[in-house]
Amino acid sequence: MLTRQRGLTLIELMVVVAIIGLLTALAMPGMRAWSANAQLRSTASALQTNLKQAQAEAVRSFRQVVFFRTNATTCTGAEQAAAAGTRWVIKILPLTSSGTASATQCGNLLDNAPTIAVTGPTAVCFNANGRPLALTNTQTGVGAACTTGSGGRIIYGMDSTSSSEANLKKLQVWLTLGGTVRMCEKTRQVSSTLPDGCPEINQTPTT
Repeated sequence: MLTRQRGLTLIELMVVVAIIGLLTALAMPGMRAWSANAQLRSTASALQTNLKQAQAEAVRSFRQVVFFRTNATTCTGAEQAAAAGTRWVIKILPLTSSGTASATQCGNLLDNAPTIAVTGPTAVCFNANGRPLALTNTQTGVGAACTTGSGGRIIYGMDSTSSSEANLKKLQVWLTLGGTVRMCEKTRQVSSTLPDGCPEINQTPTT
């Protein structure tokens, strides 16, 4: 004897769609926060890598090197620094005033992360040993001075500009006078159980 199979009724289908919609609405805030935190970590990690590249270039070439923010889209060595620049340049400084500077690497500081704000120094310089170096605007040739920061440390901060999201991380990239570069969580004190924390919590980025 054949049995008749019954499908979903319209009411049952509407209930299923409503449940799916409700679950999606509940999950959206968490997904947006996860996405924002992922962008923060990606931006901080990229900046950490860029600083290490500039440091390595200084050691490799045994020359003074400046890493600076800019709005220029070229990579010729003639770019000028901009405090809120969304791009970056690694530039080898000339040995003499009559020498020529050259850009070795350039990139986008906020690549695919339009909701991230980066605060910190416009330019950072390294000596031939790969350690932070204080140079004046004239010495860098990019229109911005390089300092060794406060207390022998240079700090960049990464924050999301999306104030509507909760549970967002506040990441920082620290560069010490000894040349150590590390990414850390601004609100967490580094310890054996919190290796991603900063040496000191809630420190203000270098200006």
